[in-house]
Amino acid sequence: MRKLALETVALLSVVVAAAVTLHHIEAGPTGITAQLPAMLAMFASGGAAFAALVAEFTARTADQPALRRIAAAMIVYAVIVVPATAAGSANAVDTIVVSAARHTASLATVGLLLASLARFDRPHPWPLPGFRGPVTGTRGTVVAVAATAAVALVAAAVPQFGYPVVTSRFLVVGIVLFWLNGGVALIVAGLVRRRRLWVWTGFGMISIIGGNVPRVLEWEPILSSPMLVPGMRLLGLALILCALLRAALQTHQQLVLDQERLRDAQAEASRVQERMSEQAHELRNALAGVDGAAQLLAMDPQDGADIDRTALRAAMSAELDRMRAMLETDPSRRPNRRVRLKALLEQLVLIRRTTGMAIEFAAEEDLTVDVPPEIVAQVVTNVLANCERHAPGARVWVEAYRLGDRARIQVQDDGPGVPAGKEEEMLRRGAKGGASVGQGIGLHVCRQVLDRYGGRLRLAPAIPERPGCTVIVDLPVEAPEPQGQTLRARRSHRGSRVRWVGSRRSPSEAASTSTSTGGGHVDH
Repeated sequence: MRKLALETVALLSVVVAAAVTLHHIEAGPTGITAQLPAMLAMFASGGAAFAALVAEFTARTADQPALRRIAAAMIVYAVIVVPATAAGSANAVDTIVVSAARHTASLATVGLLLASLARFDRPHPWPLPGFRGPVTGTRGTVVAVAATAAVALVAAAVPQFGYPVVTSRFLVVGIVLFWLNGGVALIVAGLVRRRRLWVWTGFGMISIIGGNVPRVLEWEPILSSPMLVPGMRLLGLALILCALLRAALQTHQQLVLDQERLRDAQAEASRVQERMSEQAHELRNALAGVDGAAQLLAMDPQDGADIDRTALRAAMSAELDRMRAMLETDPSRRPNRRVRLKALLEQLVLIRRTTGMAIEFAAEEDLTVDVPPEIVAQVVTNVLANCERHAPGARVWVEAYRLGDRARIQVQDDGPGVPAGKEEEMLRRGAKGGASVGQGIGLHVCRQVLDRYGGRLRLAPAIPERPGCTVIVDLPVEAPEPQGQTLRARRSHRGSRVRWVGSRRSPSEAASTSTSTGGGHVDH
């Protein structure tokens, strides 16, 4: 507010100083060429037209009806008022018509500028095409031009009555006072509402009409001023144009800011959508195992299925906890927690066996990794779900062992596998096989999550003696090297492992076999 008040004082000083200077120049001994008023009028008309274009463009960009009304006022002033003023005084029928048009257009200009103060817009659009927008500059211009044309026609029809009206001192004084009061109203409204545009426009109006005040007070012909009137008019239009250019600049800056915010919002929405897709993908994979476990637990123990219900309940509870944590927090922000790999993998394998998968499992004892259990479970569940989805009925081998300073989880099936040379491509987001109906995000997300924790996921190339798909997951380990022989599970040593042979089993058969063989685990 203080800055705007200082601007008001500065603008008042500029207008007064310009008026005094131009008055002294006009009254001084220096001669003024006859072409100067015409040149100033030409510049004024061009400046008003340019101001109208700026106002209309800014109004359309920012959807501000007030600027549209200012645009209409500037168009009327540029097209009618300035040329009619330069045409001369009323002393013949044609000039009477011009004077009538000038006075009417001048009043319409002030009316349109004052209309920019209105906070509301016309509630009902016009039925005519091109005029359906809210009080556009085109609509205001049409109304003003129509009124001007009507008054001019009346003056031309009855010149004997038109001449005394257009040459009346009282009419001239009334128009000058209307301009001055309109300018003051805009300044006051701008100060109250803190609208710099209105303050500058108000001073522009005062400057435009201010050059006529000395002539009105001295009852001299207004149009006889060769310097003061056209000079002050040009200054007033310059003030209005500066205000409109500033408004256009602010609108442009706001649009740039809005576009940046929109891009940020779109990026955030995209991230949220991706996160929701990932969560939905993980939940579907987890629910498949939980559903199978729930069906087995719901079976009557006397049906003949030998099921370790305690282990199955523990595994299902762990899966439900993981699903709950998945909905509550972002997995990438969870702190590292050391987890015993064998116990976790036993639960995950048991859950997947309830869906009928034939899985062999082998893991070293006391193998601990510095990765949250939710992350390990997410990765292994995704890999096993891919085996079930893309290699139905295939046998699966899950192995976990230490390899230097890393813990390696190797999951292999004897299904169709991945085409040679496509291993890296299948880890990209959206990559999937030709017959796949999935989204192609599971392995990509797992790879990204593991990268945050220092892990790694890759697809090993298939070889003739080891067909199928092999997924290798390396996790960071800080535990001491375990005593004894390190487990090296290879295809050449399959005979040392418990395996399921034959076709895919039913959930009850798979769970029964797992409990009768100690969960299908081989401890070395």
